[in-house]
Amino acid sequence: MGSSLFDTNVLIDRMRAGITTIAGATTILNLIEFPKAVALKGLDIIIPGKDDYEKGFEMALRLLKAGTPIPTIDILLAAIAVNRRMVLHTKDAHFKHVQTIYQEFQVRIE
Repeated sequence: MGSSLFDTNVLIDRMRAGITTIAGATTILNLIEFPKAVALKGLDIIIPGKDDYEKGFEMALRLLKAGTPIPTIDILLAAIAVNRRMVLHTKDAHFKHVQTIYQEFQVRIE
């Protein structure tokens, strides 16, 4: 299993639980959505690159063709997880649609 990539909803839950240190990463997009997460010690920040956007576009097309589109930022999170061989931690069950199309996508629904 790869290193952890945290979705915004998991970061919010961890902070509500009083957690102040976390091992893993999130994206700058998640921090824009939830700026308080910057206070978490040990949280690395990923800035998406060209490869992530290209993979995200490919995913968007495949999800649309399958009739299971998901929100744009979530597609980009999945692309980052695949490109970096990370495990995405989220509360959003719609990421299972990505896993159906990309077997290499690792997700943990919390």
